Amino acid sequence: SGQLTEELCCDKKFGPQGLSDCWDGYFTFETCCGKAEVIPGASAEVDSLAVQPASVPSVPLPGGGLMPMAGIGLCCRPTAQGDAVRQAVVDYLMMGGRVLDTAQLYNNHREVGEGVRQALRLGVRREEIFLTTKIFPDYFGFEATSAWVSSMLQELGLEYVDLALLHWAGTPQGGECGEPRACRQETWMALQRSWRRGIIKHLGVSNFGPRQMEEIRGIRGAPISVNQLEFHPWVPAEFVQTVEWCHQHGIAVTAYGSMGGSQHAPQMMMQDALKQIGGQYGKSPGQVLLRWAVQKNVSVIP
Repeated sequence: SGQLTEELCCDKKFGPQGLSDCWDGYFTFETCCGKAEVIPGASAEVDSLAVQPASVPSVPLPGGGLMPMAGIGLCCRPTAQGDAVRQAVVDYLMMGGRVLDTAQLYNNHREVGEGVRQALRLGVRREEIFLTTKIFPDYFGFEATSAWVSSMLQELGLEYVDLALLHWAGTPQGGECGEPRACRQETWMALQRSWRRGIIKHLGVSNFGPRQMEEIRGIRGAPISVNQLEFHPWVPAEFVQTVEWCHQHGIAVTAYGSMGGSQHAPQMMMQDALKQIGGQYGKSPGQVLLRWAVQKNVSVIP
């Protein structure tokens, strides 16, 4: 067309193989963009902070498999965007961390996926990584969810994700799936199709209560593997009850906001009780809160 330049065709913002419209049987990404690539490495301090992945305890998931109990949340801070999050992912994986938590809403799939692929080329094994993402309610409904799975994997540049969550029990604006319960069930059935194909290894929910989870369980397909919700000593009683309900029904729980999140962390970190406990063991208030959750069999993603 005269408008397809090498710079445009080779730009990985379109995916790991650049702009797909450029390629045919003769012109390929490898032949046109195959300049020797320098794989960015981990930051200098990573080696001194590294841990053995096997030292992190795991929880069993319904239907088989394990999920490490400590991960990194890739949301809601300046370092969760752009090249900073790519480098954070590389560093975290090279340190021995294995759980990555992102979402469609966080708008960083491409950078997270790039960081994962770079870590793989540096020797990390894909089967050791546990990558979670979440579908935004605007994409609930069978057809919309099916299309989202394809675009999500293309953005990440990966063959599969380990866990996909319904981000919260909302409904799409102007969607075709009707009332809220039907929208959530259609979404689950669409995700089940990808689960059966092996491109999503586990399915779960986020910010769901028992009633909403029972609606999903009524479909009798893929089990709910995980419910992710805010969890720390000061959450409302219904959150604690939801965690107990999940454990009673074999659903693993992951906590976000373990240290209070951006809104409440400053006040929580100043609690005298946390300082006293931390002082006894040489730990920070944040470490005390993370330990509190893990001892209640709840995974954490600070």
